[in-house]
Amino acid sequence: MKIRSMENVEIRGKNVILRTDFNVPLKNNKIQDDYKIVRAIPTIKKLLADDNRVIIVSHLGRPEGKRVKSMSLTPVSKYLRANIKGFKTKFIEDKIGVSLAKKIKNTKEKLILLENIRYEKGEDANDPKLAQRLAACGDIFINEAFAACHRAMASTVAITKYLPSYAGLNLAHEYKYLTKSLDPQKPAIAIIGGAKIETKINFIKKLSRIYDAVLLGGGLANTCLAARGYDVGDSLYDKDYLSLAKSVLRIKNVVIPKDVIVADSKLFKSRIVMIGKEKILCNKDEKILDIGPATMKYFCDFIKAAKFIVWNGPLGFFEHQRFRHGTLVIANAIGARSKGAATGIAGGGETLFAIDMSKMEKYYDFISSGGGAMLEFMEGKTLAGIKPLLIK
Repeated sequence: MKIRSMENVEIRGKNVILRTDFNVPLKNNKIQDDYKIVRAIPTIKKLLADDNRVIIVSHLGRPEGKRVKSMSLTPVSKYLRANIKGFKTKFIEDKIGVSLAKKIKNTKEKLILLENIRYEKGEDANDPKLAQRLAACGDIFINEAFAACHRAMASTVAITKYLPSYAGLNLAHEYKYLTKSLDPQKPAIAIIGGAKIETKINFIKKLSRIYDAVLLGGGLANTCLAARGYDVGDSLYDKDYLSLAKSVLRIKNVVIPKDVIVADSKLFKSRIVMIGKEKILCNKDEKILDIGPATMKYFCDFIKAAKFIVWNGPLGFFEHQRFRHGTLVIANAIGARSKGAATGIAGGGETLFAIDMSKMEKYYDFISSGGGAMLEFMEGKTLAGIKPLLIK
């Protein structure tokens, strides 16, 4: 199916409600990572250039219908004022209601940011009454919040019943590339890392049916190693999901590491441990923190042969400088192969952080802004926020 995109229609001189995902990390009321905002800026600038008034709706954190000061979008309003040149930004903190609609219509500014939509009790419940009140503020609705599309919310789903609705530029690109990932050019490989196997089991099983190989790292691989009978010491793994890991190991094209980097609990000493007949990989006070050099080469051989690559999740404790080598090797290898010999796609918050560390972002064909949304999309689910935008 195709998606209704703002690229394919003329939107001019309208009040546009733009749903974004500006759920950015804050520290002392300062934005620590502006990646999600940056992804929405082309859509904002395009709408402003076409003489529209842009009314931005976003969420931050989980205030659950309460006005929590630490989850205010005030830092985002300051960011927009500093980075959207030529247009003044007005930050409106009012509740969603009749008075808000009147205030917007009487506002001279072309760029308006509303306060955290999750301050409204009906948002998470996909409340049609809240959606109606929000819809009264505009003429057109555009969804640019792919990372929030796997949940049905009033500002992403219910609102589409009351306004003509379209995908933003970035969301349309998300849909295009992730749809390609469900029918990839062969040979195709997926590299999946991260901590918890229960959140990615359906993702792994789905991709194993359509990809030539699924390579595992991080806590996922640790759990698989424990399920195979290896002693992984104090490593991060899911003790309650060993039977689930055994089902993954029965999939023929699932690949686990050949060797790992093991370190003591204080991270003073580290060593390479080959995975073979010896069942004790770690002592009690040791943990697996990265893939080893043999695995790096092994995984890179898959990458070099692939024509389509999907990556989600780090392959070790990449937050620590000494244990990010495996993740960065993979980030570099995919970037080197992408935009030419192969199509390279990555997604997930920690994956984005790792790619940023590698300075290889510009070489990837596409980087998804969604974590859970990307996983559910690639599992074959029709996301709640995407469904109303599809052309039937």
